[in-house]
Amino acid sequence: MANALGQVDCLKENIQMTKPPKSIFDLIDTEDFRKKTAMYIGDKKITTLKSFIDGYFYATWTNDIEVDDKIRFDYFHDWVATQFKWKESTAGWCKIILDECKGDEELV
Repeated sequence: MANALGQVDCLKENIQMTKPPKSIFDLIDTEDFRKKTAMYIGDKKITTLKSFIDGYFYATWTNDIEVDDKIRFDYFHDWVATQFKWKESTAGWCKIILDECKGDEELV
């Protein structure tokens, strides 16, 4: 049991965020999230990141938590489409990126 408690203490020390993020953007944009993506979402795949973001928005919606992220995030589809010179964003940001990366899911 002492070993398990020691591991929890070790995990707490490795998480360097001092306060909870105010938005999904604040979380994803942290250096800690970028360096330890798999720790936060399970692995370093773009489809897993999409599921994580979808889960965030679902949790805020079902718990009546007001966030302005949703409005800003809706424009992300259009931004990604523009970056890759797609005519429309109806495929969604994840599919566009996967198509442009020839299906390579690994986040860098």
